[in-house]
Amino acid sequence: MTRNRAITAVAVLSLLSLAGCGSGGEDDTATPAPEPPDVTSTPDPEQLGWILSDLGAEVELDDGLRLSAEIGEVFVPNDFGSHDDSGRYALVVVSATNGTGAPLTLDGMVVECVVDGIPAERATFDGITVAPPSVVENGGDTAWSEACSLGEGQGLEFGLGIGDRDAVWFMGAVDE
Repeated sequence: MTRNRAITAVAVLSLLSLAGCGSGGEDDTATPAPEPPDVTSTPDPEQLGWILSDLGAEVELDDGLRLSAEIGEVFVPNDFGSHDDSGRYALVVVSATNGTGAPLTLDGMVVECVVDGIPAERATFDGITVAPPSVVENGGDTAWSEACSLGEGQGLEFGLGIGDRDAVWFMGAVDE
C-alpha cells in the first residue's frame, strides 16, 4: 500500500469511527437519530413518527405517556359576550397522564388544527380555553383546552406533538 493510500485509509477509518460506524461495537451500521415529528401539515397515515387516532380515544405512547383529545363543545365566541368573533370553533379538551417515569415538560408543544383537510386557525379565548401547565409530574394527570376554527367544516384533525415523541393526530367529525 502506498503512503497516500495508507493516509487516506486511516482518515476514512477515523471519520467512520467518529460517526459511529467503525468496528468494535456489536453493530457496524450507524442509525441516524430520529428527527422530531413534524406536526405542521395534514395527517398522513404513511408518515413515520405519526400516530393516528379517533377523537375521544386514548393513545399510550411507547414511553408511558397517555393522551386523549375530544370535542368539549362547538361554540361561537361572541355568544359569550366579550368576543368580536362570530365564527364557529371546536373546543378540544386534551388530557395527559404522565407515566414516563420523569417530569413531562409541555413547553414547546406543537398543536395543529386541520379542518376538512385545510390547516385552520387555533385560537385562545379568555374564559373559554385553558392553557396547559408547563410541567406534569410523573404519575400526574392534567387537562387543558384548545379552540380550533371550524368555518363551515365538519371534519377535524387535531395534531399534538410533545418533545421528540411521535406526533398524535386525533381525527373525527364534529357534531353540533
